[in-house]
Amino acid sequence: MTPEQCGKLFQSFSQADASTTRKYGGTGLGLAISQKLVERMGGKIWVESVPGQGSTFHFHVRFGVQANPQVRRMFKADELLGVRVLVVDDNASARNILATMTRNFGLDVDAVPDGSEALGLVGDADKNARPYDLVLMDWKMPGMDGVETVRRLRSQALTHMPAIIMVTAYGREEAMTGAGAGHVTLETVLTKPVTASSLLEAIGEALGKGDRVTTRQEARAEDYAEAMEKLKGARVLVVEDNDMNQELAMELLANACITVVLANHGQEALEILARDPHFDGVLMDCQMPVMDGYTATRKIRQNPDFKDLPIVAMTANAMAGDKEKVLEAGMWDHIAKPLNVAAMFATLAKWIHPAHAAGGAPATPKSAVAPEPDTRVSGLFGNISLPGIDSRFGLATAMNKEELYRRMLLKFREGQGAFAELFAKARGDSDPTAAQRCAHTLRGTAATLGAKGVQHAAEQLEQACKQKAPEAKIDELLRRVLEEMQPVMAGLQALRDADTSAPAPAPAVVDAEQLATLRARLLGLLDLGDARAIDLCQEHQDLFRVAYPDQWKQISTRVQDFDFDAALALLQQSP
Repeated sequence: MTPEQCGKLFQSFSQADASTTRKYGGTGLGLAISQKLVERMGGKIWVESVPGQGSTFHFHVRFGVQANPQVRRMFKADELLGVRVLVVDDNASARNILATMTRNFGLDVDAVPDGSEALGLVGDADKNARPYDLVLMDWKMPGMDGVETVRRLRSQALTHMPAIIMVTAYGREEAMTGAGAGHVTLETVLTKPVTASSLLEAIGEALGKGDRVTTRQEARAEDYAEAMEKLKGARVLVVEDNDMNQELAMELLANACITVVLANHGQEALEILARDPHFDGVLMDCQMPVMDGYTATRKIRQNPDFKDLPIVAMTANAMAGDKEKVLEAGMWDHIAKPLNVAAMFATLAKWIHPAHAAGGAPATPKSAVAPEPDTRVSGLFGNISLPGIDSRFGLATAMNKEELYRRMLLKFREGQGAFAELFAKARGDSDPTAAQRCAHTLRGTAATLGAKGVQHAAEQLEQACKQKAPEAKIDELLRRVLEEMQPVMAGLQALRDADTSAPAPAPAVVDAEQLATLRARLLGLLDLGDARAIDLCQEHQDLFRVAYPDQWKQISTRVQDFDFDAALALLQQSP
C-alpha cells in the first residue's frame, strides 16, 4: 500500500481498495476497532507497507500476569478405553472425522446421521445393558436439531444417562443460549473445527475424569518417568549398522536400566535370535547393508516362536508410505529419527513388557527417575561455537549428556568426514541401493546431531538416488551436501583439537583399593555388555590411564567402539 492508503487504514469505514470491483468484502471497521482496543490497553498499532511487496501489521500492548492461575487437569487417552460413544451429525464428512478421531483414543464408537436414529440407538443400547457413556451431538441438523434431540433423550427412562457434548460450528455462547431457549442445560460445548486435543479435553470434562490438576510440562515429565519405569529390566536387541546411532541407542536405553544386545545388520540379528531367543523386544533400523530391517523382520515373523515378539522400527524415514511399509513387514510401531527421547520411551513402553524386573529391585520412585530431557544449552556447548549445528537440539536428543554428545559429534566427524569418497565408492558398488543408503546414513546422523543444513541437503541427495536421477543432478546435489558439511566439519575439527591440546593431568598415585573396586565394576559391565561401561571409563580415565599405561588406549578404544568382548579380554590380561 502507499503511504496515503496506510494513513487512512485505521479510519472507520475506510478501506485501502475502495473500488466497487475489489476482491474482498468487509465493513472497514476491523482495524479501527483493533486500534481502539489496543489503545485502551495502553498500547499502539501500526502498519509497514511497500507497494507491490506486502504489508506487516504490528501492535504492542502490556498485559498483567494472573495472580492465581487455575491449572487444568491433563489426563491420558488410555483412561478412556472401553468408553462407548455415539456420534450424531448430519454431515457425512464431519461425522466420519469426529468418529475416526474418537476411535483413535481407543473408544468404542457408533455414528448416526440424525436425531431420531440416535434416540432409537441410545434406547436399544440401554435395554441391552450396553449403554452409551457419551454422545457427541451436532447442534444444527435438519428436522430434529441437537437441542431437541438432547431434550427428548433426557426425557427417556434410561438406566444409564449418557453425558452430552454439543458440537457446533457456531459460537459457544450462541449454542448455550439456543439450548436455554429450548429448556436444555448443556454442561460441555465443543466448537468446530475440532482438534484431537480439544476433543480429548472436552471428553474428559464431560465424563468428570478426576480432579487432580497438573501442568502440561509436569504431565510430560510424569509420562516420561512412567515409561522408563515400565521398561526397567527389559532385554532388547538393537539392530543398527551406524556406530554413532549404536552409541546413542545403547546409552539412552542403559539409562532406563534396559539390557541391550547389539546387532550390526539384519542377518546378524537373525543369528543372535537363533542362539538366544530370550528378548523382550527388538529395535530395528530399516536401511542396513547385508540385510535390511524389512527383510529381517519378515524372516523373524516366519518363526512361530517370534510371532508375539515386539519389533519397533527406528529409521529416518517418517513419511506415511514408509510407516505403512514398516507395518506390512511385521513391525508393530515406528520411532522416527532424529529421536525425540520422551516419545521413544513412550513408544517402547507401549509394546515392550519386561519378562523379569531388573534384579528384583523395588520400583524406582518417580522423583528418582531421570527427568524429561532438558533442552537448555550450558557447560561446554554453551560456550563454544559449532557452525551449522543446533547444539540445543542435539543435546536434547542425548538427554543433555554433554560427554555423550561430544562423543557423537567426534564419531560423526570420523565416520562422515570423507563423505565424498564414501559416496563415490557407493556409486560404483554393485548394489544399486548403496548410494541411496550412504546418503540416508548421512541424513540420519546429521539430523540426530542437529546439523540441519546437512540433513536437508543429504535428504535431497537420497531422494535423487532413490529416483535414479541423472548423474549431473546427483553431482549438483552432492556439491550442495559438501558445501553444507564444510563449516560443520571445520567446527568439529576445532572441537577435536581442543580435546587433544588440553594439558594431560599430572600422573596420580594409584589408590589400589579404589582401582580394585572400579576394575571389578568395569569387568562386570563389560561382561554384561552394559553401555554404562562407557561412562565408567570416561569418569575414571585418568586413574585407569595411570594404572594401565600400556593397555589403556586399546581398552578405551574398544569400549568406545562397543567391542566389549575385546575390551574385557584386554582388561583381564592387564596386571
